[in-house]
Amino acid sequence: MVTGAARGLGAALALAVARRGGVPALLGHEPALLAEVAGRLPGPALAHEVDVTDAPALRAAAEEVRRRLGRPSAVIANAGVAEGGPFVSSDPPSGAG
Repeated sequence: MVTGAARGLGAALALAVARRGGVPALLGHEPALLAEVAGRLPGPALAHEVDVTDAPALRAAAEEVRRRLGRPSAVIANAGVAEGGPFVSSDPPSGAG
């Protein structure tokens, strides 16, 4: 799973996963761009529109990925959500709970 996969670093990471034989699930806000990135990959991929700050929507996206591709072996959290401080003591973004 690659969040923020519609462009830039996220798209490049999805390409790297696909080139290594992985089947990436591309997650992000821009469905048309996600589909375009998925179509350029050298193998199968799943494009799924989701807001990573919306916890229920993210859980639903994770279920869709598991249903269609099986259990993910890695999650690349590339989406542009910022939180200050140590990760382990950070609260989810507002609206994610």
